[in-house]
Amino acid sequence: MTKQMVWHLHMVLIFFVLQAQAQSVNNFTVLVPYEYTYLLPSGFSGNLDSTFVNSTITSDDSINSLLHLASQSPFVAYDREFLDILGPSSSPQLIEQCPPDNDFAYEAGIWVPERREVWFTSSPQQATAIPSTIYTFNLDTHNVSALNTSGSAIDNTGGTYFEGKVYFSTYRNQQSYRGGIISIDANTLHVETVLNSYFGLRFNGIDDIAWAVRENKRFMFFTDFDYTPYIYSNLTPAQMPSNVWRWDASAQVLLPVIGRNDINPNGIRVSPDQSTLYVTDTDATSDNTSPLSVGTAAASWLGPYIYAWDLDENMFPVNKRLFGMVRFGIADGLHVDDAGRVWTAEGEGIVVRNPQGKVLGLFNGQYFEADKRGDAVPIANFALAGDTLVILSTTRLWTVKLGQAVVSNTSAVVD
Repeated sequence: MTKQMVWHLHMVLIFFVLQAQAQSVNNFTVLVPYEYTYLLPSGFSGNLDSTFVNSTITSDDSINSLLHLASQSPFVAYDREFLDILGPSSSPQLIEQCPPDNDFAYEAGIWVPERREVWFTSSPQQATAIPSTIYTFNLDTHNVSALNTSGSAIDNTGGTYFEGKVYFSTYRNQQSYRGGIISIDANTLHVETVLNSYFGLRFNGIDDIAWAVRENKRFMFFTDFDYTPYIYSNLTPAQMPSNVWRWDASAQVLLPVIGRNDINPNGIRVSPDQSTLYVTDTDATSDNTSPLSVGTAAASWLGPYIYAWDLDENMFPVNKRLFGMVRFGIADGLHVDDAGRVWTAEGEGIVVRNPQGKVLGLFNGQYFEADKRGDAVPIANFALAGDTLVILSTTRLWTVKLGQAVVSNTSAVVD
């Protein structure tokens, strides 16, 4: 027997074993062997501008059938840990649906535990037609309503919960509003402006916020990049480079801590032990038309990445390292659970990685998006509320009851 024949027989045996592992777990979940993410029959093809399960074609009909089945399923598992997260009876529940021109469920995704609510914001990209709105979703009654605050809360995007207050990033508009960060008291709904400038310069478009605590000192990290061309076509140019900033609430000092040469920052969160800072990059691999992009990531120094930094003894980010790369689109919304797993809203859906970066599974965007196409508007954000995943799918609001409480109501990563 020649070496070529031995190799061919070896490959046949490998794929026979993998196919035995592949299965439809239930009506909602498909388990795809993790090996298919890095080993496929020779001659396979995949599309950079679509998802793995929706575009990959191989010479093996059984693999193709499994991937097609996965593309139509709400839950796709690559590891049995993801099955543990789901539990035996998880199923998607559609809570609210709006007309196609009203992207009411888009950004933020903030669990407010004392109110048993998740707060979220409408899409800023429709702000010229439909004013930016903060909505609340009650986890017990499933009621969805606009939030009525005691002060002005306009042009909101991302945000987080911290010590009884909800913090929202806000963007500049065509009038006199310059954007910044506001806080809303979860009980009184009183609104305060936390910050709005750096030595007289306005921010480009603050997108997301994360708090961290070290030795009774509080630090707020936030991302700022110029996404406002998506909203308004006639704004004056950005005044500052895109940065990750740190607000030392004790010392009342604001500093840029990660510069534009490192990342075009978007989502941001801190690990449960407050030792690691995660930030997503905004540049997709193939998109060179976006006003957010510096060019295709394949030809620039940026890319569709999730980065991690250690937080040193003074709570400055150090030791940058690549944590994950997005298969399709970019990683937008970012959340971390009590086990240190990192959840991101990507072109494929909501992707869950373990603390080492391994993809465990995903909540399939193609299923949850309104038109269920592979090229539909991607999910931008979501919320982890105890044992409930709340999915913000533009014109639709979904929930998934999980098999475990991934974030407790007293956790350091309630957000």
